[in-house]
Order: sequence, then C-alpha cells, then structure tokens
Amino acid sequence: MIKKRRYRIRLTKFGKAIFSICIVLLIASLCFKKSEPNFYVKEENDDYLIEINYPKVENKNLVAYSTEYIESKEKEFKDNINDISDLDTSKYEFKSDYEINETNNILGVHITVYEYTGGAHYIRDDKSYYYNKNEDKMVSITDFLEDEKSLGKLANLSYYYVMKYSNDNNLGFDEQMIKEGLKCESNNFEHFNFLDSGLELIFPPLQVAYYAAGEVKILIPYEELEKKIKSEYLKYSKKDNSQSNLNRNIEEFRDKKLIAFTFDDGPSYIGTNKLLDNLDKYNARVTFFVLGNRVNSYKDTLKRAYDMGNLIGSHTYTHLNLFKLDNYSILNEIKMTNEAIKDVTNSETLYLRPPYGNINSNIKELSNMYTILWNLDTEDWKYKDANRISNYIVNNAHDGAIVLLHDLYETSIDGALLAMERLEKEGYAFVTIEEMALLKNINLDKEKSYFQIKN
Repeated sequence: MIKKRRYRIRLTKFGKAIFSICIVLLIASLCFKKSEPNFYVKEENDDYLIEINYPKVENKNLVAYSTEYIESKEKEFKDNINDISDLDTSKYEFKSDYEINETNNILGVHITVYEYTGGAHYIRDDKSYYYNKNEDKMVSITDFLEDEKSLGKLANLSYYYVMKYSNDNNLGFDEQMIKEGLKCESNNFEHFNFLDSGLELIFPPLQVAYYAAGEVKILIPYEELEKKIKSEYLKYSKKDNSQSNLNRNIEEFRDKKLIAFTFDDGPSYIGTNKLLDNLDKYNARVTFFVLGNRVNSYKDTLKRAYDMGNLIGSHTYTHLNLFKLDNYSILNEIKMTNEAIKDVTNSETLYLRPPYGNINSNIKELSNMYTILWNLDTEDWKYKDANRISNYIVNNAHDGAIVLLHDLYETSIDGALLAMERLEKEGYAFVTIEEMALLKNINLDKEKSYFQIKN
C-alpha cells in the first residue's frame, strides 16, 4: 500500500504579508461595491416595466429631493395599476429620466417621469429642483425675481414668447390655454435655465399647449428681463443706453433753455431729408418716433438721421390703438419696430411714443421702454400751414417743452425750421429727448410718462 504524501505550502514572512494585503483589498472591494449607489434601477414582470435613472449629481440635497419625488411617483404608479381590474395593454410602464444644468452657482435637476397605464398616450410629470451653492440652500424662480411685481411681468413676457412660438411654427395654440398655464403663480414657472443668451423657460405638455405639441421651450433675452430678474443673474453686457448716440458735446447747452422737437409717423424721403439738410444751421438735433412698417422703405434716410446724432424711437409698427389690442399684439407692435430700427442703426431703442398717446401701466410693463408724450401739439397734420405751425411753437415755447410734429409733411418741416430760426435768437437750444434728460440730470423712469422734461 502506497501512502499519499501531503504537501503543505509554507509561506515566508514576505509572502504572508502579501497574502494579507490581498485579502484586505478583496474585502474592501466587496464593501465598496455594496455601498456604491445604484443610479439605474430596472424592475420587470408580466404586468409592468419600471426603469429609473436616478440623478447622478454631487449634491446631497438634490439627490434627496429627487429620490423622494421619484419614489413617490413610483409608489403612486404601482398603487394605480393594482386598482385597475382589466389589463387593457400588454404591459404598463414607468420610466424616469433627468437633465442636469449648472450655471455659475446654480445647480439644477429636471426630472421627467413617463407613465403608461393604458389609453392613447403616456402621462408625463415634470419636477425641477435648484440648489444655490454659494448660499447653500434650495431655491426656486421666486428667489431670482427683483420684487413682488416681477412674476407678473415675467408671465406677460412668457405669454408673448409662447404665442410667438405658436405663430412662427403654425401650431395654432389656444390663447385661453396659454393664459391659464401662465397665471401669475410660481409653480407655473418651475422649470428654467440661465443660458448664455437669456432665461430659458420650459413648459411640459398640456401646460400651455395640446399634448401633441410636446414640451414648449422659450428663450427670453436678458436685456428684456432688466428689473424683473435680479441684476446678478442678467448675463449680458449692459450699455449706457442713455448716451448711446451722442456725437456732439452737449455741455455748450448747459445754461440754455432747451426744447425737444419730435417727429412722428416717418421716416419719409422728402420731409425727413429736408429736415436733416437744415439741422446744422441751428446746431439742432431732434427725435424721430418712427413707424416700423416704414423703416425698410427708408433705410438710408433713417441711417442718415441716426448717424447725425438724432434720436430714434418707436411709434409702433402699424400705428394701432394699443388699448384695443391683447398683450401679444401690443408686444408684437413694439418688438417688430424695435427690431426694424436695430437692423438699420445697429442700436437698441429705449424710447416709445404710443399712437394717440394711449398708454397705461400694462403697456409700460410690456414695453419696458421710456414713454415720451408731448405738451406742445402743433396739429400740423390738420392745418398744413408752416407759418401757423411756427407761430404756435414760438408762442408756447418754454424750457423743457416737447413739441409734437410729423415729418411726413413738408409744411411741418418748414414750420419747425422757421420756429428754430426765431427761437435760437431767444436763447433756445434744440436737443433730443436723450440729451435733454442728461442736461437736466434727469434719470428717466420707465413707469412714468413724460409730457415735458424739467427739473
């Protein structure tokens, strides 16, 4: 009988040390795998499929809120399908996904949950959470607003851009549904991102439009959000617009009586150019409130007026009574004109003269511009008499006056030039609205209407 020999492996001290290290690393590896969070969960049986992508974000607050929301929606889904007696589909579904957005110190998570429990389409629910890293707290849209009125102003702008989105894409959104979805309530503006070019607002299906339209995203440029969103979140280069078109030294007019000649309804070829040909005789600059639908036909004339140092303002696009228009149409009249002016002058305009002088607080909020009216009405469109126009201006002139004229009529230009010739001898200087405000150290207020500008 042959005896089997037993072999024993004998480890050196060095070998034992290496073996111990390997055991420790193996245990640590197993422990690490156990504690690593599971960001993707899939559960499937004959009745339903659940797929969850939990947000992978390095912030415990966002993780906690997101997880709580997703798990509550999952429980709600399971409770709902348990209550359904007849299985009218091959399989119910619950899917959750997310997007992460980070701008400066704001970290945001947008969660989207899709549920299918029968019927024509999935049910979608959206939830967003935002965390301010600098202030170490959870925040919402209200934390970024300038004041208590800002949410209403944001709602008005959103209404315009949603309507524009619908019109530009021929989608035929229901206006009443848009207004309902954009009521002045913070939860209606829960989903947002601060992008480089503006504030992006996201509206899930069925908030502002029918389901088939899907998610509606709009972008509001930062310059339109001034005094609505806190200044530290307005990511654009602010210009000193009050001095954007000054090309002469206005200090020589500091001690003179000032008068602002303003011209509506242009530009025109004969009238506007005749005025521009003669302004230097009286060291004068004026303000034009132009109609947007005339700008493209007289681009060279408008560019000449601007390059000379005259001020260009808006008189809306088609001279409609703003009181009779809805908010979208009001904004469209103003924005189309402003865009037409910018295309020619490469400069933003901040000055609005509403047709017929019809203005209210709602129009002011929508326009976000300075409202310039008048206190000397020449009625030049009615009489078309140069001498009568001149006499009226001279007889009623005073420091800080704003004169209303129209550069469509040659008689208006002749009357204005005659008045300048006479008023120059009385110590008047002829300035734009912008220049007058600067010379009188007046900071114009967008909530006011200006019939004259005086200290």
